[in-house]
Amino acid sequence: MSALAIAHPRATHVRPDLRPVPNLPEDETPVTVTISIAGGVTGRDRVLAALRELVDAAGPDAAIELEAPVSPAGADGEIVLDPRARTALRGGQRLDLSRLEYDLLLFLAQHPRQVFSRAQLLTHVWGHRHTTNRTVDVHVSRLRTKLDDPELITTVYGLGYRLADDAPISVRER
Repeated sequence: MSALAIAHPRATHVRPDLRPVPNLPEDETPVTVTISIAGGVTGRDRVLAALRELVDAAGPDAAIELEAPVSPAGADGEIVLDPRARTALRGGQRLDLSRLEYDLLLFLAQHPRQVFSRAQLLTHVWGHRHTTNRTVDVHVSRLRTKLDDPELITTVYGLGYRLADDAPISVRER
């Protein structure tokens, strides 16, 4: 989501807790601030409340305009992973993945056509090896169910797991 706040530097509304705008030339253009908000609802609500307070302080010539989030480009049905925002989208709709499910999918997507043993996945995704290999099996099973595509993550019998060659997944790089 993006929030756009426009305030004119000549606003007459004065608040004691804000510093005044220095004298600017008469032909000064309005100030435009755009903030992109990623993450949960709580953080978004706090930022929007602060923006509304800022706009109130700027006076009647200021406004907030909210824009719908821009969906990352992707083919129909393609899963788009955004590592910075830690989101997984399919067709613009957010997938409800746990932290480990997301990390597992991201790791496999960043290493296409590579087979990883359960021990390797425990090391790279979980960060340790002191749990059982069945932990990986359970998370892969849950991930397959949530993605509604059991063939997306391929089991290589006797070796481990890999992402399918034709997996419709892309990792958004910035």
